[in-house]
Amino acid sequence: MENRKEDFRIVLREWKENKLPEIVEREIKIPLELNQIAAIIGPRRAGKTYQMFSIIKALIEKGISKENILYVNFEHERLSNLKVEDLREMMEVYYELFRPEGKVYLFLDEIQRVDNWKAWVRRIHESKEYFIYISGSSSKLLSKEIATQLRGRSIDFIIFPFSFREFLKAKKFEVEDINSFRYSEKFGKLLALLKEYLEFGAYPEVVLEKYEEIKIKILRSYYNAIFYRDLVDRFGIENLSLLDMFLKYCLKNVAKYFSISKTYNYLKSIGYKCGKQTLLEYLEFSKSVFFLFPIEIFSYSLKEKKRYPRKMYVIDNGIVTAIYPEIKGEVGKLMENFVAIELLRRSELNEKFEVYYWKEYGKVNEVDFVIKKDFSVKQLIQVTYANSKDEIEKREINALLKASGLLNCNDLLIITWDYEDKIKANNKTIKCLPLWKWLLNLY
Repeated sequence: MENRKEDFRIVLREWKENKLPEIVEREIKIPLELNQIAAIIGPRRAGKTYQMFSIIKALIEKGISKENILYVNFEHERLSNLKVEDLREMMEVYYELFRPEGKVYLFLDEIQRVDNWKAWVRRIHESKEYFIYISGSSSKLLSKEIATQLRGRSIDFIIFPFSFREFLKAKKFEVEDINSFRYSEKFGKLLALLKEYLEFGAYPEVVLEKYEEIKIKILRSYYNAIFYRDLVDRFGIENLSLLDMFLKYCLKNVAKYFSISKTYNYLKSIGYKCGKQTLLEYLEFSKSVFFLFPIEIFSYSLKEKKRYPRKMYVIDNGIVTAIYPEIKGEVGKLMENFVAIELLRRSELNEKFEVYYWKEYGKVNEVDFVIKKDFSVKQLIQVTYANSKDEIEKREINALLKASGLLNCNDLLIITWDYEDKIKANNKTIKCLPLWKWLLNLY
């Protein structure tokens, strides 16, 4: 027992004496004094630990003494094989070393490594002596499990890889006066950074790495970690070859229509034996660890939704291009995937909305994204790799106009590579906006 206490003394002294690392400020705002437990979740390597450091930095700037803040990473080599009883020892050492006065801000990183942590966290939360923030790897701690285990005492905050705004902050690149910016020499640099963002993605470690070959190695290691730790180990998957082919099929078909039946037929055609239920489970597992994001067709009929295929999106372009480098040439596909992820991020950051696609039955008309909030459609969005009006296909415009009438929505948007204007048609106005401007919210 004394040995365990000594482990805690060493770990807690390190926390007390070490400075916070340099932090890229994220856009998600987590309250500093939340009555519920803040559960910081999201995909592997998206920056959950650094989000905790960002909150701690804000607390210190607000005047909270570091003596009242305890951060513990349970992956520390001295904290292996902890049992829940050891956490009482940890708090004894904390009060001995820090002597806090008043409520304590408790940051528990990788908390899932402690057996039966849930009961302990529930108990100290009920004491009302702590503000509690928890985080853990998606290979061990899923949002639905947090909700079950903490029984309504927690609120989820999802951390995505960098938004384009955060990406530019990390690159120390500022967009100044928007009216003159387009005509400055920095505009070309912005488009080059946008191309890098689309091709190599937005994972913080990858963004900060300057060598392309190392970026690719990091991204492939992420795929392997998601494959083995988040999926194989987490869910006890035995057919590794089938899972690998399923995931790579999804990556290859990013921003395309996806159905379990079509995937099953493809895998069967190349010699894989499996059931559709197995593939459906793989898809649900991949969604739960924030890797795949299939979206449904828009319809007020549940039967219609299930009848149509979904469109497949992936958490980050970098993993797609690291596995399939040839997709770097399909800029429109990469644009659409990042718009999908950005929409999901905005839904988490601000007032929640739902994201769908729309397609007219039996015809070519389709709209990439339908934004629904409450009971009505708020916006229709097309994404196209266009630099001029002539490069925007008529079918993109016709589909927006058709969907506008059927769905009673007049907020029509085409996200382009670098074309900005308004198109008037059928007494409606379609706004065309460059991707960089939409990503930066400069409109």
